[in-house]
Amino acid sequence: MNFFENLFTKTAPQQHTIFIVEDNEAYANLLKEFLMLRFPKIFIIKHFVTGEDCLKESFQIPTVIIMDHLLNKNQSNAATGLSIIKKMKAANSKLNIILLSAQTEIEVVSKTIANYGAIYIPKNEKAFNKIEEQVKQFLKE
Repeated sequence: MNFFENLFTKTAPQQHTIFIVEDNEAYANLLKEFLMLRFPKIFIIKHFVTGEDCLKESFQIPTVIIMDHLLNKNQSNAATGLSIIKKMKAANSKLNIILLSAQTEIEVVSKTIANYGAIYIPKNEKAFNKIEEQVKQFLKE
């Protein structure tokens, strides 16, 4: 490798992908903008309204998946975030998944962590900052 090839190879950032699975379009757009500001030029961010749509694209093996739990706001028959996580983890147990939800039931939280190896972050005023920190952790792994 010559000097110029070496220089450009070392300075080019590695591309990563984040999937946001959220049926609330406004919330998804806010999260996407936040992540684009925090991680400029590192991530391609794709938004899906349903988990089923996300599953169709999971062959891309995203770096991080941020999944809402209740995804039936726009489609009453849409699968829950946990059922989609279960399918995705069965196909690839190494996926980095964050379940982002207003859900406060302890059963959902415990299933997320124990059964699926996902991270649970409650939807509240601290959620975006917690997601940022978790994404940084995933990048270190």
